[in-house]
Amino acid sequence: MKLSVNPYKGKLGVAVSGGMDSMVLFDLCRKVQKKLVVINIEHGIRGEESVSDSDFVESYCRLCGVECLRFSVNTLQDLRPGESVELAARRLRYDVFNKLLADKTVDAIALAHHADDNAETMLMRIFRGTGIHGLIGMGDRKGFVRPLLGVSHKEIENYAEKNRIPYVTDSTNLVDDCTRNYIRHEIMPKIAALYPGVIDAFIRLSENAKEADDYILSNTPAAQKTSYGYKIKDCFGYPEIIQKYAIKMLFEKIGFYQDIEKKNLDAVVSLYDKPNNTVVGLPFGCRALKMNGDLCICLQEPEPFLEQAYNERLAFSYEGARYSFSRGSEMKRGITLDPTKIPAGSVIRARRDGDTFRRVNGKNKLLGDFLNEKKFNVFEKERMPVLADGNVVLAILGVETAEAVKAEPNGPFLHVIKEKE
Repeated sequence: MKLSVNPYKGKLGVAVSGGMDSMVLFDLCRKVQKKLVVINIEHGIRGEESVSDSDFVESYCRLCGVECLRFSVNTLQDLRPGESVELAARRLRYDVFNKLLADKTVDAIALAHHADDNAETMLMRIFRGTGIHGLIGMGDRKGFVRPLLGVSHKEIENYAEKNRIPYVTDSTNLVDDCTRNYIRHEIMPKIAALYPGVIDAFIRLSENAKEADDYILSNTPAAQKTSYGYKIKDCFGYPEIIQKYAIKMLFEKIGFYQDIEKKNLDAVVSLYDKPNNTVVGLPFGCRALKMNGDLCICLQEPEPFLEQAYNERLAFSYEGARYSFSRGSEMKRGITLDPTKIPAGSVIRARRDGDTFRRVNGKNKLLGDFLNEKKFNVFEKERMPVLADGNVVLAILGVETAEAVKAEPNGPFLHVIKEKE
């Protein structure tokens, strides 16, 4: 088999550590890629040895006439509570990658993961109880490509030897102090001794899983952006497997690729039998609720709202919206009030328990009951500033005004303006 990669249309960054896999990837990309830059990250774990590896990469790039972007991070000093060195290094590495993508320094980043790496990932996921999507293992995703996933490590070794590709050996790859290295050095060699074609078998399993995964995804509803996060419309009308796929795809969309476990998915799916506005917690500080068959995902708690005395010139921003007041010459349903009817001492604040509201030509009732009738969910309700006199709500800003401040046909007219920032 001739080892090659397809050219990428934009500017490609190749992550190169100096090891055999990444140096082979660099060599392959250099032969076909017009716009190319090398990205090297020194993780601050192996002292001078690690710095020497980065020096090697930089020197080799200079020899090849390819730009090398060199970065250093201090993994050991930036460990979070309960975080392994391996995970911290990965987090810091992807921080660098994501910034390069966000700054448009590169259009995509090529990573040197190969078929053996993918087999290890699939095996780790099987041990953890993965589903179909997890059986794909690694794959391309927005901003990241893995050209060598269909290539075994043995093929890469043969290419490096035949083409005399220089490389360095990372001594930490030889230490069995993490799950992947244990699988790599203990489990996989024993499996390969019994089943010599095991890597090809993993490649076929990954391809078969991707076929099934693609079909399921084609029938999975996409999440819609909202003021509080996302909504998956009619989510609970789909089979459970589709519901779970929709949730996982949403979290991948917003950049969370780990820690969404079966128990989290089961908790969300269980909302089907629960009343509207039932909330369950999710990782990363997110929350989920059911509302009339829709699944609503809130990404974070609402920002605190500082109470302010009302005046007509007041303007403020809150939860992605800009609020202000504007005089007008005509009535606009739901947002128009008579400024002369606003009592002195009225304030703009967050809604509170016990607030009452009487819409124009309507009955007096608890504000919460009114919002429930209007089918607002919990996440929307907790992000609604109101104009209030004591516990009497005069206006739900941008939603509805009250009988007490109803504008008369001849005015004056004051409009509550709510605009997206």
